[in-house]
Amino acid sequence: MSRVSSTDDIPPTIIVNGPGVVAEEPVIQRAPAPAVTTPPSSRRRLAESAVLFLCAILFLRAVTVEPFGVPTGSMAPTLIGNHRALACYRCAYPVKVGEPGNRGNGYPDVHCPNCGAVNLDVANAPNIAGDRLLVDKNSFRVRPPRRWEVAVFICPSDKSKPYVKRVVGRPGEQVQIIDGDVWIDGKLARKSLAQVRECRVPVFDADFAPPGGWTNRWVADGKQPVLGSTATPLPEWVTASGGELRFAAEGSETPRLVGYWHVSPDSQATEVLRDGFEYNGHSGPSWDYAVHDLHLEFEAEVVSGQGAIVCKLTDGGDEATAQVAVGGEFGESKLLLPPGGLVKTANRPPLKPGKSYRVEMALVDRRVSVAVDGAEYFTHDLPEVGRRADLTNPFKLGAQGPSMVIRHVRLSRDIYYRAGDRHAAYKPFQLGPDEYFLLGDNSANSDDSRSWQIPAVPERNFLGKPFLLHQPSRPGSWAVGNRRVETAAIDWGRIRWLR
Repeated sequence: MSRVSSTDDIPPTIIVNGPGVVAEEPVIQRAPAPAVTTPPSSRRRLAESAVLFLCAILFLRAVTVEPFGVPTGSMAPTLIGNHRALACYRCAYPVKVGEPGNRGNGYPDVHCPNCGAVNLDVANAPNIAGDRLLVDKNSFRVRPPRRWEVAVFICPSDKSKPYVKRVVGRPGEQVQIIDGDVWIDGKLARKSLAQVRECRVPVFDADFAPPGGWTNRWVADGKQPVLGSTATPLPEWVTASGGELRFAAEGSETPRLVGYWHVSPDSQATEVLRDGFEYNGHSGPSWDYAVHDLHLEFEAEVVSGQGAIVCKLTDGGDEATAQVAVGGEFGESKLLLPPGGLVKTANRPPLKPGKSYRVEMALVDRRVSVAVDGAEYFTHDLPEVGRRADLTNPFKLGAQGPSMVIRHVRLSRDIYYRAGDRHAAYKPFQLGPDEYFLLGDNSANSDDSRSWQIPAVPERNFLGKPFLLHQPSRPGSWAVGNRRVETAAIDWGRIRWLR
């Protein structure tokens, strides 16, 4: 019986034709399968999809969202322009200094804003590009700009490029700057706690401690620092190590507090809290203004016991005391103000031993705010006052009853708006029915409504609201062979939503 073989060697099929007769079915030879190719219609669909995607991006950019770069530092530290960056040689705090611009003196004696170290080598620090923002171009088409939010607009005195500033005055209002604050129609313009967070400028960060810790900055309540090379001794119930404070206050019937003193580690002298800002280069106390509006935050870990975490904060006019309940099933947190004492109570679940909590307290624009883990416990407005005392001892921390550990203490100040010499400085500036008054956060180095020839910005000039800081930069380096190349990298820790 013969067998017909195909080129692909497929076995033949046996067919029975009848009793005793068996025959093989002929095998049909098959040609090799052709190579798979993308038909012209598929390639066309792929190209059309790419074009549609590109068109969608262009449409979104033209109609909805657009990126903007920040070349200057008029909104620092909220938005950082082109700058040089380095870490303090003593406490490792990140220092950013803007390009000299019209300062004309390059990089003078730049200080660390955290520990006061001098002669930072900024001139040899790497150049870093300014922040990049995503701007919602439709926000102000559906609602008007709000006070304290950041906006991108065309300046009526300089239409060559977009500007970014903060809205402080709205249509029909009278705006005046007095002692660093904004006054609207003869009344102090106050910020909510969320707005305070957006406007804060760092003053002190305990996590970046110099060698030997914060000598003479932590002093027991009721005492003053002994200025000199010897540290002021702390009582046995508190231990300061690096940026950490440990309180052994279990069972105490009175608050056990330590106060923060703004003492220079170099001169060992107490220093007044001022609006000097190292982004602009060092200027010195003779040019800087005393500040009074402060925001304090820290992490409190409750170790044991029952009672309250105690925090006192002053603006030079009044001292507010917050007592946050700790331990037990029920607790009553309190806000106390002199001279009457108790002002408000909050029936919140007490903080539990073995857990850590983020505590905030602000005294800004004569408004006291207290929050725990972002939930507000108190908001209380104080009456407007005139001259306030300079601050060298702005806050006190401690406990009454529980033992606890306090970490990550950070003190910030509110923006101090310098009055300038033209608009809203010596008398109120009247805005028209569709006009806005805008100021930069870096008030000592900002070209804004205080100085423009046409100070008021019409509502039609607004381009949009920045909503995402999506590309902040920081110093970085790459290994190339046996050497490292300094460059800029994305600062992932500063990427955030702008409110």
